[in-house]
Amino acid sequence: MTRSSHAWVILAITSGITIAAPSHAQESDTASPVETLNTVTVVGTVGDLQSLDFFAPNSSFVLNRNDIDDQGARKLDQALQYQAGVLSEPFGADNKVEWFKIRGFDASISMDGSPTTPNGYFVWKPEIFGVESVEVLKGPNSLIFGASEAGGVVNLVTKRPKKEEALLMQAEVGHPDSMGLGIDYNGIANEAGTAYYRIVAQARRQDGMLHDTDMDSYYLAPSFTFEFTPRTSLTLLTSIQHEDGTPTNGFLPAYGTIIDTPYGLIDSDMNPGEPDFDRLKRTQISAGWLFSHEFSPDWTYTQNYRFTRLDIDQKNVFAYGSDGDRQLFRGYTLTDGNTRNHYFDNRMSGKLRLSDSVELLPTFGIDYLRSDTSGLNNGFGLAPNLDMFEPVYGAPFTVDGTPYDLDTKQLGMYASAQLRVGDHWNFNAGIRHDRAESSGNINGGDAGYDVSHNSVNIGAMYISDYGVSPYIGYSESFKPLAGVDGHGNSYRPYEAKQTEVGVKLEPTWLDGTITLAYFDIEEKNALGADATNIQTQIGKRTNKGVELQGDFNITPATAVRVSYTHNDSRQDLSVDQTIRTPLIPKHQASLWVSHRFNLPNSNPLTVAAGLRYNGSTVDERYYPGEEIPSFTLVDLMMKYQFNHDWTLQFNARNLTDKTYVSGCDFYCYYGGGRTLDLQLQYQW
Repeated sequence: MTRSSHAWVILAITSGITIAAPSHAQESDTASPVETLNTVTVVGTVGDLQSLDFFAPNSSFVLNRNDIDDQGARKLDQALQYQAGVLSEPFGADNKVEWFKIRGFDASISMDGSPTTPNGYFVWKPEIFGVESVEVLKGPNSLIFGASEAGGVVNLVTKRPKKEEALLMQAEVGHPDSMGLGIDYNGIANEAGTAYYRIVAQARRQDGMLHDTDMDSYYLAPSFTFEFTPRTSLTLLTSIQHEDGTPTNGFLPAYGTIIDTPYGLIDSDMNPGEPDFDRLKRTQISAGWLFSHEFSPDWTYTQNYRFTRLDIDQKNVFAYGSDGDRQLFRGYTLTDGNTRNHYFDNRMSGKLRLSDSVELLPTFGIDYLRSDTSGLNNGFGLAPNLDMFEPVYGAPFTVDGTPYDLDTKQLGMYASAQLRVGDHWNFNAGIRHDRAESSGNINGGDAGYDVSHNSVNIGAMYISDYGVSPYIGYSESFKPLAGVDGHGNSYRPYEAKQTEVGVKLEPTWLDGTITLAYFDIEEKNALGADATNIQTQIGKRTNKGVELQGDFNITPATAVRVSYTHNDSRQDLSVDQTIRTPLIPKHQASLWVSHRFNLPNSNPLTVAAGLRYNGSTVDERYYPGEEIPSFTLVDLMMKYQFNHDWTLQFNARNLTDKTYVSGCDFYCYYGGGRTLDLQLQYQW
């Protein structure tokens, strides 16, 4: 990309000369296809570009604030645990980053439609208390914001101002030792009600699952909305988040976790790191705006801008092997630097009535991402051995790092449309072109790339009169990848594609919905763990699977969420060797049942119980013949509402404190132990 082309991009963005935007799908309580295709203006949601309505020809879901609160989720990966196709915490409970896979692949995270652009150890960690809803689109789809992972897109819609006065305050204590305070206030700034604001703040301290690990976190997010006219609004979103503590580094060898030793197994809470050395200090700053203007009832222009800065100072000691007796071989990683991102997205969306029975919702847009990262990094350095059964910490060792510099630019242009034909047919189609380039060096290797890519998606659904709606879809994604592997080879971009067929059920006899889907995903240039301790590109990774998701009410007081996933995930090791993908179970299932009791004093008590089942997994590359056993975890929730304002809630995750290995992929990982949380909430 030339300097003149950069100037053109900046001029287009700052002057608003763009044709951009999406078709917006309105959420509806009915099965009418006419109502589900009406447009709304909600800037910064996935639904702007790829409808998340139940009657859209794709696999997607939306978690609202009540879903997150009921499960007592303190992190995003916990909030996703009862959804089909989602593998949460495959590397165990981690207090420094989110870990989950969708349909067997990593997924991209965005905030209010802006990508978080992780690279290496420079990873943005969202605060779930500041999130209003979570939108998930499963499988490859680059239409949302260009470069994205094969697992799909998870968009976090942060809490925004509303036209009402409201206050929420909560205090929490828990086990392992934790405590927290949160406040969420929404106010009106003027008598006309055209200016309103929201302030969200939280402080929390929590011990990790490993000995001598902990994390303090602080979050503040003021936001303001101004309605200049009934058709023009501007929302300013800002946040600052700081974390400081000792991170969990649960990397362990198979020997002592899935392979027995003469001394027994490694304790699941044993810290293989160095408590006095390990640290994480991370500060995240975000500022931007969401602008919307309706030119007419049928045409809307939106602009989304966000600036983010991430400062991180992180040191981790981890175990990567053993001597076959008592000693853990250990290494360390070091990251000290910052990353800065600017993201613009300009859209124009509309509605065209081609006839009485044909309606087209077109979208045109252009976006631009600029990301700069600099600092020191060491992906692997040597640390002293540690007795895994009687650890003694504090042996000295030297630490160093090499410059980590990365400058990334990406320009994207896209167009999409939703089409309704009659009362029974819905169609989606989209195309996107991206130009991405990067320069810099990582671990002494050239991290540059210059790529162009076209991505398409298309889908069709037939909505019957009987609540049975079959659909078919095809989608693609790509993601440039900066860095080099342990052999000095530059990474090539990910490229993924998905074919999906399914049926969505909303029959009159069921108070709820059921979705059944078959998917076939293929990703080129997939990454896999390597004995160099730096991931290498292994070739092709595939997953063919089936998902079943049901959300319905048995009675007006009893709700059920049930899911099942079958994965047949394979990955290449060479041109003539393919193995089952590590970490990915063939079978997953979950069940969440809640019941609301109306007590004699008229105060409601809600009790919920959940089961999460993960089938067995294997690591055929490094531990052939070893099977990581399946496990089933039990969760519990009880919520008592004293009156209209006060609520007391108790959550238990892994209630039986089951010890299990969540998976092995060169390293092995213990799953999270029991956590207990008690929360008192005041709300008006």
